[in-house]
Amino acid sequence: MTQLLRGFLGLALIACATPSSVLGKADRAKPQEAAARGAMARREDELVALLNGEGDLAAMFTPAFRKDVPEAQVRALAASLRAQLGRATGIRERENLGAHEARMVVTFEKGSARAWMALSSEAPHRIGGLRITGVMPAAVAALASLDEVAAAFAALPGKVGFAAQELSARPPEAALAPDTPLAIASAFKLVVLAELVRAIDAGERHWDDVVTLDGRELPAGGFRASAKGTRVTLRRLAEEMIRVSDNSASDLLLDTLGREKVEAMQAQIGFTHGARNVPFLSTMELFKLKGVNAGALGRRYLASDRPTRRAMLAGEVARLPGAAVGDLFADGHPVMIESLEWFASPADLVRALGWFHAHSRHDAGREALRILALNPGPAADVAGQVGYAGYKGGSEPGVLDMSVLLRDRAGRWWAVSATWNDPVHGIDLPRFQALFERALVLVSRP
Repeated sequence: MTQLLRGFLGLALIACATPSSVLGKADRAKPQEAAARGAMARREDELVALLNGEGDLAAMFTPAFRKDVPEAQVRALAASLRAQLGRATGIRERENLGAHEARMVVTFEKGSARAWMALSSEAPHRIGGLRITGVMPAAVAALASLDEVAAAFAALPGKVGFAAQELSARPPEAALAPDTPLAIASAFKLVVLAELVRAIDAGERHWDDVVTLDGRELPAGGFRASAKGTRVTLRRLAEEMIRVSDNSASDLLLDTLGREKVEAMQAQIGFTHGARNVPFLSTMELFKLKGVNAGALGRRYLASDRPTRRAMLAGEVARLPGAAVGDLFADGHPVMIESLEWFASPADLVRALGWFHAHSRHDAGREALRILALNPGPAADVAGQVGYAGYKGGSEPGVLDMSVLLRDRAGRWWAVSATWNDPVHGIDLPRFQALFERALVLVSRP
């Protein structure tokens, strides 16, 4: 089953998940191995041509790939790469992962990107899996220190915060407005996960406790269409909340754990701006407040005191159907990101990641670290070179956050967090992600 991945999590410009049938067993015979190597070399040359706007996709890709990833999308995404990096110039550093699978670096006039490619085991060995990540302009790759990365973040429009800290050291190795609270979107889910860890440590909950869906409306996510009576464990909800930032899973966990307990958890994990997140909103509540009557409901909510806000959430907001939200982000414009959001500073998020590391001495904390590593996000390209990489981020129009907990090759633990808010201009995802990934490369070195 192929898929196109265009989320902020990985800048995976062209991607497909490779079924086991794509990766054949031709490596059992040396003649087949030689044929596979030749096929990979040909497809690499074709990939360079494709990225330069050329090539015949029908001849290059399997029918399954082309069914799920239309040619127009592939061409548009290749054009996006050229706009960032110039023309593709070649392939280097190929690492064979099997007879029909390899990782490599694609070089461009103004930078590079990492690629993964898998071929069908059957002649003519078309491409059945392709993923491009780690887009790195040469100017960003030349940044030699975290301070230089911070200065590059500072040049972005809007408000940007950044902090990179070795957890055993004070103060941060590098920082930009580290104590300024910013909208963090789905990075709020770190607080929900922390409260689950606390409750399990205290014996109040267990990972295998079961939540039974009661039929209430849920936001988009893997559990939205689940039938009433569906049973799901807290562990699976936590995994999906972090792995794919599943909003339906996070809302189920927030409801199960209790809003006020999650609110109280903010101070325990180091959120110094937690008062701005009280009441602690579910994703469905946030969408309703922003979307109903063009935000009129949200403006009335913001003008109310805390008890009134709680009453609104329990009453009229809960009764409103999700359809009342409409096409909230259809035009791609930021909506009330400076006033109606979840807020934290980069230093808050660094302390939160440090809390998870500190609690890894206990079983629940170790399980939380496993869950945070299910999707390394922007740390994917360094994950295989370090002892650990865990990630949670968040995005919506005008908001982008990336936060990574990492153990470097020398065994030191780091927390790196960057957040960008811009209610006026568009978020330049490739630029932001390249800067963040450069910071991760710098901290992961021994």
